[in-house]
Amino acid sequence: MRDDADHTPYIFTRRSSRRQALKGAAALGFGVPLLKIGSAVAQDVVTITWFAGRDTTGYTPKQVEAFNAQSQNIKINYQEQGANTTDLHDKFVTIATAKDSTADMISMDVPFVPEFAAAGWTIPVEDILPADERSKFFGGTIAGATYDGKLYAVPWFNNGPGLFYRKDLLDSAGLQPPKSYDELVKISKQLQTPQVAGFIFQAAQAEGGLISWLEYLWGYGGNLLDDQMKVVLDKSDAGVDALKRLVGYIYDEKISPEACLTMRIPADAENAFASGGAVFLRSWMTATSSMDGATSKVKGKWDVTTLPSEDGTKPGPGCLGTWNLGISAFSKHQKEAAEAIKWLTSLEQQTARYLGNGNLPARSAVFDDPKVKEKYTYVDRLKPAFEALKPRPVTPYYSQLSSDALQPNYGAAMTRQKQPEQAIKDMADAMRQILNS
Repeated sequence: MRDDADHTPYIFTRRSSRRQALKGAAALGFGVPLLKIGSAVAQDVVTITWFAGRDTTGYTPKQVEAFNAQSQNIKINYQEQGANTTDLHDKFVTIATAKDSTADMISMDVPFVPEFAAAGWTIPVEDILPADERSKFFGGTIAGATYDGKLYAVPWFNNGPGLFYRKDLLDSAGLQPPKSYDELVKISKQLQTPQVAGFIFQAAQAEGGLISWLEYLWGYGGNLLDDQMKVVLDKSDAGVDALKRLVGYIYDEKISPEACLTMRIPADAENAFASGGAVFLRSWMTATSSMDGATSKVKGKWDVTTLPSEDGTKPGPGCLGTWNLGISAFSKHQKEAAEAIKWLTSLEQQTARYLGNGNLPARSAVFDDPKVKEKYTYVDRLKPAFEALKPRPVTPYYSQLSSDALQPNYGAAMTRQKQPEQAIKDMADAMRQILNS
């Protein structure tokens, strides 16, 4: 598996180098350090290794440089693990199973938190984020970082979906953004052309595609599990209705191209929209940086709104996509890792990150920053949707449920190898087998 990260610890050896780095960090918007880490006289330098996912925006390495510039005694060795979330997950599982101390700090998608905690691979971090600080985070982000009543990670940045659209095309036609699934179909059919698809979304047999379906499952009033972690997927028609709707977009309504079935990662769908290839796009709010990028053909022509819902009376439910920072149970530098996490998840750093690359904050106060309101004019409009994001089931078995029960049957239904009714039955049966084994 390719790993392009520079594994060399970033350590400043001269005062001039440190001053230059601090000036550079300020220019990037990192501001005055929130935490004063280390004493004025450098002691022994501790280097902590951070296992992270690929940051296609290139922002995180700059943030690491800023931390290293203002920290006397702690340096971060930033290591991106592979090209996608699964690569990061599998790499940490490998070393954690061996009780290897290689990684000190770990980036964790929401489903990783209960899995790693239940296995004893990460430690509780309640001391890093006491109760009064937790109240400053969106409730869903804290819930997604909690397992068995304890906080096992600190929310680093949030993510949630939006419906991106070509404002220029809708304005020219005198149309408002769709609020319901039926309106999405109607407007897509009206505005699409042979060169411009109506609606683009991740539909591949991967976690991204599965999330597309989950949002429609929730939108139709269904769920995977109840509060007691019992399978309820097949207790209503919601799962079948959700599959039929997504399959219909591609094969019946023909507002979504079959190319959606190959879109495994967000960038696959975002690039299609940014190149001018679609009227609508369901993607994560981090896509804003792509829309305004130097190569974007829709710069100044797009806007974003909440997801549509079944009846259009309120926004459709979106999937919580928080990324969290946790500490390996086998780290020899847990205290130092905790200090780095405090800095990276501070209000100042979450604000800087949102302004720098569009990663939604986990702290609600970031949205009150005047610079944020100026840059992201849609924040107030979408904030209620951010507050209502739904996490995937917080269970240590979610990764297995997704890979072994949900994704294969979802993929079979989307490619019309199974009828939706059979796919849902097979999903539910496989889920019960996993949970009861």
